[in-house]
Amino acid sequence: MKLRSKKILVATVAAASLVTPLGWTAGPAAAAPTGGCVLTPKAAPSAEPATGAASATKAAPNSYIDQLAAFSSLPKSVLTANLDTAVATNRAATAAERQHAVNDNYGILDDSIFNALGSRLAPAFRAAEKAGELPNTTALLVGKKALINSYVDTSAAKKHFQYQRPFEVAPDRIAKYGDGRADLYESVRGSGSYPSGHTAWGYAEALVIATLLPELGPQLLARGADYGRHRVVLGVHYPLDVIGGRILAQAAVADALADPRFAGAVAAARSELRAALSARAGGGIAQVVACQQNYVETGAAAAAYRRDLTWGLPRVGGDAPVRVPAGAITLLRAAHPGLTDAQLRERIARTAGPAGYPLDVQGGWQRIDLLSAWIAR
Repeated sequence: MKLRSKKILVATVAAASLVTPLGWTAGPAAAAPTGGCVLTPKAAPSAEPATGAASATKAAPNSYIDQLAAFSSLPKSVLTANLDTAVATNRAATAAERQHAVNDNYGILDDSIFNALGSRLAPAFRAAEKAGELPNTTALLVGKKALINSYVDTSAAKKHFQYQRPFEVAPDRIAKYGDGRADLYESVRGSGSYPSGHTAWGYAEALVIATLLPELGPQLLARGADYGRHRVVLGVHYPLDVIGGRILAQAAVADALADPRFAGAVAAARSELRAALSARAGGGIAQVVACQQNYVETGAAAAAYRRDLTWGLPRVGGDAPVRVPAGAITLLRAAHPGLTDAQLRERIARTAGPAGYPLDVQGGWQRIDLLSAWIAR
């Protein structure tokens, strides 16, 4: 009982830590640096034309249905637990979680994931974006025409699996949330639930931004997981939809980073973003990260990320060796640039989640715990 209580406490603390205000315009953003931090903002660099992302040829999206196909053979007991977990998450959400989830619903395709940059870097990003100093970054990541969107597309998979959403299957068990904007439930009624498109987009954004700013990798990855969890809070998706969205995002971003055109766009955005943020925040990225209030504490981020690898759903298989997917090391390279491919692969295998949980097939994307691999030594 003591061990179980401890696990519940860790999960509760982690979940609470992820409930972070989406806006940094008050309080934390104005906080003075501590511990002798001295940050000196400088003149922002001149904006350069978008020579990377804007000029890259967009790719035809992969459906990744083969990586998601295990969903079709899951036993009824797992699907029942999937719905029960969705209902419990929806019903247990705090008012703050509900509002964050609603905001994220409408924030898809905008710059909402960047709020994970923290109390100083998030306002610096907003100011640089508003001033037009980030053309490569925005062309890569912000808006409907962003380059990342051509690599991450769930529409074919949704049509293939045709699974009804929780609020449609169990309307008497799901609480609906909103804030006066257009009805978010009617906007998705009748569309496929599996995998979650919002989740795939949120994780993909987080993965790419972490590549640009690896010093904030844990916070950004936690933000991607947070974005996915919010879909279950709203009752528009199940845990398996979120897991599927993460699987698709990891596979898609790995493929994108292996594409020289996309990699060139990322390189251009990385140089541009880091220069603009350093100038506006008054120090190197690592220095500012150490001086600011970050989106979430790294330990809490790691615990919550690990929790959402499986969502506590029933196991459907036994123990098996970790299978590191081809391309997975590409997602980790920014965190550990000095490691060889073999060392990166070993780190991913060593930190992977447990075997046998739903969707743990087709190359091992379900088990990849990128946040734990990011901070592992």
